[in-house]
Amino acid sequence: MITMITLPWRPSVMASLGVCAVVCLGTLYSLGLYGGRNGVPEYPKIFMLPHYRSVEHHPSPCRTCQERINITFAKVHKAGGSTVSTILQRFGDLRNLSFVIPRHRVSLGWPYQLRVNSTHDYLPALDGSFNLLVDHVVFNKTKIRSIMPRDTAYITILRHPFEQLKSSFSWYEVPRKYGIRGKDPIREFLQHPAKYERNFRTRLPFRYTRNFMAYDLGFTNLTQARNKSAVRDFVRQVDSEFDLVLILEHLTESLVLLRRYMCWSLSDILYSPKNTRNYEYKMQGEFPDLIAAHRKWSNVDYALYDIFNATLWARIERQGPDFFYEVYHFEDMRTKVVQFCEVAESSWKLRIPASKWNKDFLVDAEFCRRLRLPQTTYMTNLKEKYEAQKRTVGQQRRAHANVYCFSGTGYNDILAGRTNTNS
Repeated sequence: MITMITLPWRPSVMASLGVCAVVCLGTLYSLGLYGGRNGVPEYPKIFMLPHYRSVEHHPSPCRTCQERINITFAKVHKAGGSTVSTILQRFGDLRNLSFVIPRHRVSLGWPYQLRVNSTHDYLPALDGSFNLLVDHVVFNKTKIRSIMPRDTAYITILRHPFEQLKSSFSWYEVPRKYGIRGKDPIREFLQHPAKYERNFRTRLPFRYTRNFMAYDLGFTNLTQARNKSAVRDFVRQVDSEFDLVLILEHLTESLVLLRRYMCWSLSDILYSPKNTRNYEYKMQGEFPDLIAAHRKWSNVDYALYDIFNATLWARIERQGPDFFYEVYHFEDMRTKVVQFCEVAESSWKLRIPASKWNKDFLVDAEFCRRLRLPQTTYMTNLKEKYEAQKRTVGQQRRAHANVYCFSGTGYNDILAGRTNTNS
């Protein structure tokens, strides 16, 4: 006997950029979640989120599109890249797509340029072509384009440079490596950045504290960081080479924009945050003096962030009023799915009903397992799958024709709204 449980609704209010909506949400933590303890048969169990009732005041046009399956994600260090990579890994895995898989490590030649004339850095494609590149690489579009299909979408992600610095301080143990002492190592470092950078004797071509994101995106001649013309040209280059730059501080909005651009379903961009940890350098509060000092020290990263944060919002504003309804709907769906996966037993299922932005689908134990996988573990699984497929004849790659409704003038409109980078 299958027990169908409809979750209760609760009202909530969302206001964003002047767009306000009252929508109804379901909650997983109802008595129904613990069915067997209240006289309801425990197995099998399917939970249901209530249907989303779209707002009739803003009808949206429906468009049929073919989902895009070829994508390069330039993964930037300590900027939420692992979370996005696992989204792309799951998407490709479910469709048996071909990944550019690192041969020896968890990166593709990083911190040096990818070698594309041989397969020293990556495993060869089983059928001669790749669909997805999602690991750390020093971005060079000429090289990457030589191994990826012509219709590949190029995306990356940025984080506020000061937040990225704090994360790097913790993850890479910068105070220990740089010999920084005291209770406030970030403040101490930013008061004497050149001094402490000299303390870190290394032959590595990048710096943990200075223009780290720019290096990942191809600004490898760090001696040019004070050359305003070189910095301006680099920002223009990034603007021309990437179809979409996500912003970690606005990850939900970024992913919804990505979904629209790629013609994916909301289920494709569900995620559980990866590589998050608590650390003492999170420094809650405002630190304008430290940010100003860091802006001078890591000026290329700030130039990138300022431009592409503005570009993201320019594109969002062109999407129309239902964009924020979709954002709120997605974030509520994601919260419920993550909560369900944290407590669900192996036979439980959560049914997500269809909405104007997604087809209905079931969240089961296998979906939860994929959702929770760390990025490096997922890559190990993809390597094992690759070796197994070497013994079979070909792969069955799957792409879907999707029908979605949203406002705005079309998918190409997502590419519009670029911020002027000439100034």
